[in-house]
Amino acid sequence: MKKLSALVAIVMLSGCSSNPKVEQQTASAEQSVVTTEEVNSAISLTVITSPDDARIRIMNIKPKYQAGIELDEGKYDIEITKDGYLTYRKWVTVDKKTILTIELDQIEASQSAL
Repeated sequence: MKKLSALVAIVMLSGCSSNPKVEQQTASAEQSVVTTEEVNSAISLTVITSPDDARIRIMNIKPKYQAGIELDEGKYDIEITKDGYLTYRKWVTVDKKTILTIELDQIEASQSAL
């Protein structure tokens, strides 16, 4: 009986190796580095406005605008509005991290009465 359990222990131990686990951890670490680099190079849009409480909308997509919104590469219809100011509307090509600074023009008093 002792010979049998010693033989089973030897057979069980002979199949164990720590090398595959080390290789898997190394591969996983390399993969996460690639993922981190992809996140840092994301295509995004941030719009800075004056006045700073203007409403910003991207007219040709459903998600609501938020600073740093991640987008697919392409053209986007940007609209910025604020009561008492002229509306800004323009197609913008976004193909990298993009920051727009837009200053709205005030409507003259005589025009706002119309």
